[in-house]
Amino acid sequence: MEVAEFIEERRIESPLTSWAQFLAELDAGKPYAGKQIVSMNLRTLMGGFCRFHGTEAQQKACSKLKSLYERSQVGGAKAVDPSLEPVDGGWVNPESNIEIGADARKEYAVIRALLGPQDMARIEFVVVRERGPTPYAKWRGFSDGGRGVSRGMVEVRGIADRLAVHWQFQGRAA
Repeated sequence: MEVAEFIEERRIESPLTSWAQFLAELDAGKPYAGKQIVSMNLRTLMGGFCRFHGTEAQQKACSKLKSLYERSQVGGAKAVDPSLEPVDGGWVNPESNIEIGADARKEYAVIRALLGPQDMARIEFVVVRERGPTPYAKWRGFSDGGRGVSRGMVEVRGIADRLAVHWQFQGRAA
Protein backbone atom coordinates (compact mmCIF):
# COMPACT_ATOMS: atom_id res chain seq x y z
CA MET A 1 0.00 0.00 0.00
CA GLU A 2 1.50 3.31 -1.05
CA VAL A 3 1.47 6.33 1.21
CA ALA A 4 0.93 8.62 -1.78
CA GLU A 5 -2.59 7.24 -2.13
CA PHE A 6 -3.57 9.04 1.09
CA ILE A 7 -1.92 12.38 0.24
CA GLU A 8 -4.34 15.07 -0.90
CA GLU A 9 -3.92 18.73 -1.69
CA ARG A 10 -6.35 21.01 0.11
CA ARG A 11 -6.86 24.72 0.55
CA ILE A 12 -6.64 25.89 4.14
CA GLU A 13 -6.60 29.25 5.86
CA SER A 14 -3.12 30.69 5.53
CA PRO A 15 -1.70 31.42 9.00
CA LEU A 16 0.72 33.98 7.55
CA THR A 17 -1.87 36.10 5.76
CA SER A 18 -2.59 39.39 7.49
CA TRP A 19 -6.06 40.88 7.62
CA ALA A 20 -4.99 43.69 5.28
CA GLN A 21 -3.56 41.19 2.78
CA PHE A 22 -6.76 39.14 2.96
CA LEU A 23 -8.87 42.23 2.22
CA ALA A 24 -6.57 43.20 -0.66
CA GLU A 25 -6.93 39.72 -2.16
CA LEU A 26 -10.72 39.96 -1.83
CA ASP A 27 -10.74 43.36 -3.56
CA ALA A 28 -8.58 41.92 -6.35
CA GLY A 29 -11.24 39.26 -6.90
CA LYS A 30 -9.09 36.25 -6.00
CA PRO A 31 -11.40 33.25 -5.48
CA TYR A 32 -9.28 31.72 -2.70
CA ALA A 33 -8.37 34.84 -0.73
CA GLY A 34 -6.41 34.12 2.41
CA LYS A 35 -5.97 30.43 1.60
CA GLN A 36 -3.02 28.33 0.59
CA ILE A 37 -2.62 24.87 -0.91
CA VAL A 38 -1.08 22.25 1.37
CA SER A 39 -0.46 18.52 1.04
CA MET A 40 -2.20 16.55 3.78
CA ASN A 41 -1.81 12.93 4.79
CA LEU A 42 -5.43 11.86 5.23
CA ARG A 43 -4.49 8.71 7.15
CA THR A 44 -2.79 10.82 9.82
CA LEU A 45 -5.76 13.15 9.86
CA MET A 46 -8.68 10.70 10.05
CA GLY A 47 -7.21 7.21 10.41
CA GLY A 48 -8.61 4.40 8.31
CA PHE A 49 -11.73 6.42 7.45
CA CYS A 50 -9.78 7.96 4.55
CA ARG A 51 -10.51 4.71 2.68
CA PHE A 52 -14.28 4.81 3.29
CA HIS A 53 -15.07 7.56 0.72
CA GLY A 54 -17.06 9.63 3.20
CA THR A 55 -18.56 13.06 2.73
CA GLU A 56 -16.69 16.18 3.82
CA ALA A 57 -18.78 16.36 7.01
CA GLN A 58 -18.02 12.71 7.84
CA GLN A 59 -14.31 13.31 7.21
CA LYS A 60 -14.32 16.34 9.50
CA ALA A 61 -16.09 14.32 12.20
CA CYS A 62 -13.57 11.46 11.98
CA SER A 63 -10.68 13.94 12.03
CA LYS A 64 -12.10 15.56 15.14
CA LEU A 65 -12.63 12.16 16.79
CA LYS A 66 -9.03 11.13 16.13
CA SER A 67 -7.73 14.43 17.45
CA LEU A 68 -9.97 14.13 20.52
CA TYR A 69 -8.72 10.59 21.16
CA GLU A 70 -5.08 11.68 20.97
CA ARG A 71 -5.62 14.71 23.22
CA SER A 72 -7.53 12.62 25.78
CA GLN A 73 -4.60 10.35 26.57
CA VAL A 74 -3.21 10.72 30.09
CA GLY A 75 -0.25 13.07 29.83
CA GLY A 76 -1.09 14.05 26.27
CA ALA A 77 1.44 13.67 23.50
CA LYS A 78 3.98 16.13 24.88
CA ALA A 79 7.59 15.13 24.46
CA VAL A 80 9.73 15.89 27.51
CA ASP A 81 13.44 15.34 27.99
CA PRO A 82 13.82 14.59 31.71
CA SER A 83 17.62 14.73 31.43
CA LEU A 84 17.48 18.50 30.92
CA GLU A 85 17.37 20.82 33.88
CA PRO A 86 14.00 22.52 34.36
CA VAL A 87 14.36 26.23 33.66
CA ASP A 88 11.58 28.77 34.18
CA GLY A 89 9.00 26.03 34.65
CA GLY A 90 10.05 24.33 31.40
CA TRP A 91 9.82 20.84 32.79
CA VAL A 92 6.46 19.10 33.10
CA ASN A 93 5.10 18.58 36.59
CA PRO A 94 4.36 14.83 36.99
CA GLU A 95 1.07 15.63 38.72
CA SER A 96 -0.10 17.67 35.73
CA ASN A 97 -0.18 14.54 33.53
CA ILE A 98 -3.72 13.86 34.72
CA GLU A 99 -4.83 17.45 34.12
CA ILE A 100 -3.53 17.54 30.55
CA GLY A 101 -6.37 16.47 28.32
CA ALA A 102 -9.10 16.56 31.00
CA ASP A 103 -11.46 18.52 28.71
CA ALA A 104 -10.80 16.11 25.85
CA ARG A 105 -11.58 13.14 28.12
CA LYS A 106 -14.89 14.75 29.12
CA GLU A 107 -15.82 15.32 25.47
CA TYR A 108 -14.75 11.77 24.61
CA ALA A 109 -17.06 10.46 27.35
CA VAL A 110 -19.91 12.47 25.82
CA ILE A 111 -19.21 10.89 22.43
CA ARG A 112 -19.03 7.42 24.00
CA ALA A 113 -22.44 8.00 25.61
CA LEU A 114 -23.87 9.33 22.33
CA LEU A 115 -22.74 6.37 20.24
CA GLY A 116 -22.95 3.58 22.79
CA PRO A 117 -20.29 0.95 23.40
CA GLN A 118 -20.78 -1.04 20.19
CA ASP A 119 -20.72 1.86 17.73
CA MET A 120 -17.86 3.48 19.67
CA ALA A 121 -15.80 0.30 19.33
CA ARG A 122 -16.62 0.18 15.61
CA ILE A 123 -15.59 3.76 14.86
CA GLU A 124 -12.46 3.41 17.03
CA PHE A 125 -11.49 0.31 15.05
CA VAL A 126 -11.49 2.41 11.89
CA VAL A 127 -10.32 5.84 13.05
CA VAL A 128 -7.99 5.10 15.96
CA ARG A 129 -6.64 1.72 14.87
CA GLU A 130 -6.50 2.99 11.26
CA ARG A 131 -8.16 -0.01 9.66
CA GLY A 132 -9.77 0.10 6.24
CA PRO A 133 -13.03 -1.33 4.85
CA THR A 134 -11.83 -4.90 4.22
CA PRO A 135 -10.33 -5.48 7.70
CA TYR A 136 -13.44 -3.87 9.19
CA ALA A 137 -15.73 -6.26 7.28
CA LYS A 138 -13.65 -9.25 8.44
CA TRP A 139 -13.64 -7.97 12.04
CA ARG A 140 -17.45 -7.62 11.95
CA GLY A 141 -17.87 -11.07 10.40
CA PHE A 142 -19.33 -9.88 7.10
CA SER A 143 -18.14 -12.82 5.01
CA ASP A 144 -19.96 -12.24 1.73
CA GLY A 145 -17.02 -10.61 -0.11
CA GLY A 146 -17.68 -7.29 -1.80
CA ARG A 147 -21.16 -7.06 -0.37
CA GLY A 148 -19.76 -7.47 3.14
CA VAL A 149 -17.22 -4.71 2.57
CA SER A 150 -19.97 -2.44 1.21
CA ARG A 151 -22.17 -3.25 4.19
CA GLY A 152 -19.33 -2.37 6.53
CA MET A 153 -18.66 0.91 4.71
CA VAL A 154 -22.31 1.91 5.01
CA GLU A 155 -22.30 1.04 8.70
CA VAL A 156 -19.19 3.13 9.46
CA ARG A 157 -20.40 6.07 7.38
CA GLY A 158 -23.66 5.97 9.35
CA ILE A 159 -21.73 6.27 12.63
CA ALA A 160 -19.66 9.10 11.14
CA ASP A 161 -22.94 10.81 10.15
CA ARG A 162 -24.08 10.76 13.78
CA LEU A 163 -20.79 12.36 14.84
CA ALA A 164 -21.08 14.99 12.10
CA VAL A 165 -24.58 15.90 13.24
CA HIS A 166 -23.46 16.07 16.89
CA TRP A 167 -20.60 18.43 16.05
CA GLN A 168 -22.85 20.35 13.62
CA PHE A 169 -20.79 19.65 10.51
CA GLN A 170 -24.08 18.72 8.82
CA GLY A 171 -27.74 19.33 9.56
CA ARG A 172 -29.02 15.79 9.93
CA ALA A 173 -27.95 12.22 9.30
CA ALA A 174 -28.26 11.13 5.68
